Amino acid sequence: MIKFFFLMLIFSGPLWAVRKTPRSQSGLEAGVELRALKRFKRYLFLAETKNREEILGSSYHQMLIGSYYRVTKRLRFGLFLQGEQGLRWDQDWRKKDGTWQWQKIDNRWDFSTVGDVTFVDKLGSHWLWEIKNRFYYYHSRQSLQLRTRPGLRYFILKDGKPLWQIYSEFEAYVPVNYGTRSLYEYWAYLGSLYQVTPRFAFGPVISYRERWFHAYSSFESKTQQTFREKFSSTYVGLSAVYNW
Repeated sequence: MIKFFFLMLIFSGPLWAVRKTPRSQSGLEAGVELRALKRFKRYLFLAETKNREEILGSSYHQMLIGSYYRVTKRLRFGLFLQGEQGLRWDQDWRKKDGTWQWQKIDNRWDFSTVGDVTFVDKLGSHWLWEIKNRFYYYHSRQSLQLRTRPGLRYFILKDGKPLWQIYSEFEAYVPVNYGTRSLYEYWAYLGSLYQVTPRFAFGPVISYRERWFHAYSSFESKTQQTFREKFSSTYVGLSAVYNW
């Protein structure tokens, strides 16, 4: 009987081992997005903020400011500065007090320079499509990221002016000079904006996001393990746009 007991301890020991890799997560997120736009000749100045409560109980806040320059009727270039608080990276899975866990990121800022190339064209009198490519360079991490976002918009007109717009977009995040995978994250958006006044519009937005976190080199060397875990979430929020 004693021998059987010790055999059980030996073979069940690995089940009691401390987990060193994260788990996949899913859940619901909510937030608010605000944009302010100002046109001046060929320039379109933009200020933007996004705020949402994410899964794992963390908060995300973003601020972006800069300007587009209209090269042609359909093509424009943009240059922006961005700050993000609560942005999660692979390296945030770390060992603390003897336990591997996600580190708190709510108070950390990541700053980036953003270059934008956007092409927009009409599909008849009510439809508009665009393709937006943005390069993000994160200064403290020396990381370059490409985000490609095609989109389609449908406008409901009143007296020849937009009253409602319904839009759908897809956005893919691709690391350029870091990571081991070609796709780290993607979003699928569906939203609407109601033109309350000639300058102000707001409406709901729903999106679905999947992102992957991967084992980084120092984690693999310390633990002799690897991981690739998926976070999936549905986002429900409000979006508002002010033009002046």
